Amino acid sequence: MSVITDIFRLLVFSNFWISIGAVAYSMVTVLQLDLDVPVEFYWFVGCCTLCSYSLQRFIQFSYLKKQSARQKWLGGNRLYVGGAVLFSGLGGVILGLTVLTAFQILCFVPVALISLFYSTRVLGKTSASKTKEKKSLRDVPGIKIFMVAISWSFLCGLMPIWLSGFSSINVGQVILVCAEKLFFIVAITIPFDIRDLRHDKESNSTIPQVFGVKKSIYIAIGLLVFGSFCLLFTSSVSAEAATGLMLSYAATLILLLFVEEDKPELYFSGFIDATMVLQLLFVWGAINLL
Repeated sequence: MSVITDIFRLLVFSNFWISIGAVAYSMVTVLQLDLDVPVEFYWFVGCCTLCSYSLQRFIQFSYLKKQSARQKWLGGNRLYVGGAVLFSGLGGVILGLTVLTAFQILCFVPVALISLFYSTRVLGKTSASKTKEKKSLRDVPGIKIFMVAISWSFLCGLMPIWLSGFSSINVGQVILVCAEKLFFIVAITIPFDIRDLRHDKESNSTIPQVFGVKKSIYIAIGLLVFGSFCLLFTSSVSAEAATGLMLSYAATLILLLFVEEDKPELYFSGFIDATMVLQLLFVWGAINLL
């Protein structure tokens, strides 16, 4: 069991697990809408996610005062993380130029910039009399969780539809699909804000800071309900795919009910992030077995 735990911890801390989750989540969009996208797109999603999250961890290590288990692992593997940023970033650029049009690349630039400046402290001024602490985008009050959700919804929701073409799905259906993705991502991101309560400044105004832990969990569950309603009105999604998505929502709800601030890191970055992989398994199973 310890060997399995060690392997799982390595997958999580190295950011491969969240990258697998991103690929799985983009596959869910393809399956639920029966889209046709090149396989290179999945590699593009994986490279972008690995580069983004590795860069964030690399930057955060330099200024986080309290060292979590992940940060301690990072301290001994900074060379790997730097290499992951470099090679996945290069792979993402090459694959992006291969599968995306010039206009799609242009539209992707804001998402890439959000990833770049999410943890990079560039905001703030330094005067001769007083030095103000510089801030990153994640430190701007009230917007952190929405930047994450919009980025994920764009990459894993809108991009597969865009690559496949809009001929088989109207604008209203696209909005519903992307809204469902956004509600789900916000719902599973709230637990991470609960985890970060001890690290985030009060001025960040995250949902748990404003409403408390219990109410934040209820908000996350409510967002899953809103996502379910979006599914009910999305005629482009087959009944089998919708069934798989609903089952994955039920599994996610159970995980949300057990979220606590002092849960171990693997509960959040391991099990909560696993809901995207779980969603793929449920949707694939429902489509092929029902």
